[in-house]
Amino acid sequence: MYLENERLKVEIQTPGSFYNGPRFDWTGFISQITLDDAVRYCVPERLEEGKGTGGHGLCNEFGLDKPIGYDEIEVGELFPKIGTGLLKKDQNEAYDIFHPYPVTPAKINAEEKEDALIFDVSDASPDGYGYHLNKAITLEDNRLIISYKLTNTGTKPISTNEYSHNFIGINDRELSEGYQLTIPGLKNIDVVVGSILKTGDRITFPVTPDDDVYAGIEWSAHTGSYNWDVYHTEVGAGVRERSVFEPAKMALWGHTHVVCPEVFIDIELAVNETKSWQRVYEFYQKTEG
Repeated sequence: MYLENERLKVEIQTPGSFYNGPRFDWTGFISQITLDDAVRYCVPERLEEGKGTGGHGLCNEFGLDKPIGYDEIEVGELFPKIGTGLLKKDQNEAYDIFHPYPVTPAKINAEEKEDALIFDVSDASPDGYGYHLNKAITLEDNRLIISYKLTNTGTKPISTNEYSHNFIGINDRELSEGYQLTIPGLKNIDVVVGSILKTGDRITFPVTPDDDVYAGIEWSAHTGSYNWDVYHTEVGAGVRERSVFEPAKMALWGHTHVVCPEVFIDIELAVNETKSWQRVYEFYQKTEG
């Protein structure tokens, strides 16, 4: 499936075809974005076959560290992963995003309109958790807008979170000093692994990493017109996120070929309550500033 306008061409995968794993939301799985027929932005999580968890491009996840109902059930029982399906708890261990939990896929309806792709999915677990997710993807000039509407349709409150794992590799350039990540209001970075430098509100990568890089981000959310901006100096192009919600936290992950700024939103829904939010991405070339 594709969305196109004069500036952007966006490839969105049919739910369960390109990706059918237990981690990421199957709805609105964006595998490639091209700006002005010249700049490509999306890359896979890993280049090595069989490595990683199947992430690619812009793909979001619910419950990275707040899985719904997981701690309440016994081994062999099911818990919901929003946008994915019911996952089977098949081991008596803490929830692990890298574990291949068996998936009973949710029923997802995908509707293609002239100017939008709309996904609807409802699901419920045997122990009372239920939800309805509506996700609409639209384009406005050089902006990609993902609109979420999540309703708690179960008998228990939902406490979880959501973020987009933005697997960005501008024209397939390796992670190196050519990349600049700007975060308005950046205070500090907690580097867990890898070589990452901070200068003012800018993060750079002095060497191409052989393995993962990761850092927690301490920043004043919404002190600028965007949350983050990834720019490649040699390509002369970048992408910035102008998401419309109150961020809960931010993190940075990267690998040899990819950089992933991640902005989280907390979700607390009483029974029958609804929450709506948007993720807005703006793609640009140097002449646009």
